[in-house]
Amino acid sequence: MFCKLALKNVRKSIRDYTVYFLTMAFGVCLFYMFNAIDSQTAMLQLTKSQYNSIKALAQAIAYVSVFISVVLGFLIVYANRFLIKRRKKELGIYMTLGMEKGKISKMIVFETLLIGLFALVTGLIVGVFASQGLSVVTAKLFEANLKAFAFTFSINAFYKTLLYFGIIFLIVMIFNTVSISKLKLIDLLLAGKKNETLKIKKLSVSVFVFFLSVICLGIAYYLIIKNGMMQFDSMFAASIILGSLGTLLFFFSLSGFLLRVVQMNKGLYFKNLNMFILRQINSKINTTFLSMSVICIMLLITIGTLSTGMGLANVLTRNLKDTTPYDISLMCFLNEDRPEFVSIAENLKKEKVDLNQFFRGYTQVNEYVSDIQYKEIYDMDKIPEYYRDSLRFREVPVTILSISDYNNAAVLQGKPVITLKPGEFAVNCNISQLVPAIESFLNKTGKVKLNGTELAYAKNGVQTLCVFTTSSPQDPGTLIVPDNLVKGLKVQRLELNAQYKKGINEQEFTQLLKSKCESDTEWPFDEMFTKTDMYENASGLRTIVSYLAIYIGLVFLITSAAVLALQQLSEASDNTERYGLLRKLGAEEKMINRALLGQIGIYFFIPLSLALIHSVVGIHVANNAIMLLGHLDILGNILFTAAVILLIYGGYFLATYFGSKNMIRQK
Repeated sequence: MFCKLALKNVRKSIRDYTVYFLTMAFGVCLFYMFNAIDSQTAMLQLTKSQYNSIKALAQAIAYVSVFISVVLGFLIVYANRFLIKRRKKELGIYMTLGMEKGKISKMIVFETLLIGLFALVTGLIVGVFASQGLSVVTAKLFEANLKAFAFTFSINAFYKTLLYFGIIFLIVMIFNTVSISKLKLIDLLLAGKKNETLKIKKLSVSVFVFFLSVICLGIAYYLIIKNGMMQFDSMFAASIILGSLGTLLFFFSLSGFLLRVVQMNKGLYFKNLNMFILRQINSKINTTFLSMSVICIMLLITIGTLSTGMGLANVLTRNLKDTTPYDISLMCFLNEDRPEFVSIAENLKKEKVDLNQFFRGYTQVNEYVSDIQYKEIYDMDKIPEYYRDSLRFREVPVTILSISDYNNAAVLQGKPVITLKPGEFAVNCNISQLVPAIESFLNKTGKVKLNGTELAYAKNGVQTLCVFTTSSPQDPGTLIVPDNLVKGLKVQRLELNAQYKKGINEQEFTQLLKSKCESDTEWPFDEMFTKTDMYENASGLRTIVSYLAIYIGLVFLITSAAVLALQQLSEASDNTERYGLLRKLGAEEKMINRALLGQIGIYFFIPLSLALIHSVVGIHVANNAIMLLGHLDILGNILFTAAVILLIYGGYFLATYFGSKNMIRQK
């Protein structure tokens, strides 16, 4: 009997559960898709580095999934409160007929479980098929080839999805039980005729709380802009706390504040059904300000991850062509406890490594220490503000290169050489943000003194050569001087750069180097950088950042939109009698539909609008941090994020409007 009643209720309320079901199914689909990434390696031709990146991505997604499942669980619990309110009269009748609250709770839990299991099965089926397509995207991001397409099913992703679903359902079950235990029969029977108690009654209180929220948000914006995202200190924590508090106070005050502001404009207040719309919004202040605050913050995270996360992924790989000019670079650091090597190549030959067998060309670059500090070659006023705090190296000695080493490195890259007259110097800098500051210094002063010798700028422009293979631009400014001026200077680093002969197997060569040298106490070099490793590591990092940004962004966006949709569908159901009364009073159907559209639009637009304001500040700060690595395509990322929000958030808004319209339609 009990199960039959629950099944009958599910069939009867299937429309009420549609948004809930779709959100759960989509969440399960995303859980499986992204947690099945490690199983896709069976279809991909991956190197060891790429395989390790996949493993790191899978581990990161596993941790993020636990967090997301908890957040999703609590928000679905909040949405369930509205589904329960949709059936308050029904539950009140059950209690009137003698059904205990415990049995009512079990019935609701069983109904939720039925819908959840259906969503689980549907989401898993869609996720399994969608993950096959994700493997193609993964192959493209890793620039890897597909061995042969094979349908895969990840048992680990299946178990993880069950775990995350279990976490969500456990949270829902506990809070549903607690919520039902607090229900009172009189409240259930009169639910449709009773508005929420308004906490803010006086205009002065509403105004005070509103301006207090603006002050909190203003201070939070100031602190985060001043502090940035590079230092996670007390100022950063204060900006997060004040921002969250300001958001909460904003929504807590907005309804009462908005109602009274509009009431002052009689023409607007009494126009059409504006009075009814504002009263409806005002009556729900107790149950919407908290959810709207959470939704606003989640929308901020969505906008931030989609707009800056994808952009960061592109920045990390954009400059690889310029920063990997050589097939391989071997680097050796010198210090007081270590003898200076005359040549890395000579030391490799002692280890019986014939470089001519593998390289079509190679050259060594020696970097020297000078008595000139970096701050002496910058016009500090020309350095971007977001870069100044990070220039901790400005009091560090400037690196020196001889003209011969620089030109040999340029020739090996196929780049033009430069010439210097006695008493002249040139500058090399491949960090684009610092080039204007160096150019300004050269144009204004253009002179330096190296160990007592005054040098003048050769006026051949700032060079942007990358003198060794690396993952990102790392030269903040290197002085290029005549060969005779480096004599007597201390060498701080040696770099052997080489280009392979055609057909050389890089993996075999690097293994040869390790086998010949790893047991030798006079290790010929400290670090090895290859173009292949740089591309593979960058593609792996790009994939990790992109997938996490999409994963978190989509889940938070869908969850936020779903909660708003459930709230409005529930409220439309509660207000059926009110809309019927408007018809009896002579309101036209078009006017009623516009009122419904306006009410739903306000609920969807307000948290999104504040999230957009938050995101302007957040994207500005994040962009300043990312600019340390390279230029971020702001416009492209914003357009991508806007398209995603318009598609998903706008889709939920339209579905909510048409669903609510059907509910209030006069029978």
